[in-house]
Amino acid sequence: MKKSILLSVLAFTLVSSLNAYELNGQIGVKWTGFKTEKKAAVSGTFNDIKLDIKNSDKLSDFLSTAKVKIVSASLESKNPERNDNITSTLFSLATSKLIEGSISKVNEKENTLTLAVTMNEVTKDIPMTYEIIDGNIIAKGTLEILDFNMKDSYLAFAKKCAELHENKSFSDVNIEFTIPFK
Repeated sequence: MKKSILLSVLAFTLVSSLNAYELNGQIGVKWTGFKTEKKAAVSGTFNDIKLDIKNSDKLSDFLSTAKVKIVSASLESKNPERNDNITSTLFSLATSKLIEGSISKVNEKENTLTLAVTMNEVTKDIPMTYEIIDGNIIAKGTLEILDFNMKDSYLAFAKKCAELHENKSFSDVNIEFTIPFK
């Protein structure tokens, strides 16, 4: 009898741990902005990203606990001049020293989620789709800079980069994050 109970507890623990979600590495964040009439893509990330996420047995519960803080001045495009052009206009002219995000909704049937992003003291819901590939949750969506009360910052950025962008900058930015889990 004791052996049966012990085996049952062991089996339950094994099955539970197989279904648990926990962070297995660092979050990846990618942004892609666009320039020129051809809408040429320019991508990058941030170097200072903090993720707080709790382990859970359910994917939706796991994702719903995610809270991220990004220092906007840590923007990294692998081009120092571009980094300076973006941080000295878009982020320094606004109160966007910190970008915060949390997942407010998860629909596992449709593989969608809603990311609440706070930037420049404005919070907006960003609809995203996600997929799970090789132990990674990869979510993608589009953020509109002007929705965050950043018109003056955006115009300063567009003016500063006019020659480099052939007089065409776009205010929509594709965003993507990757959460590795086990």
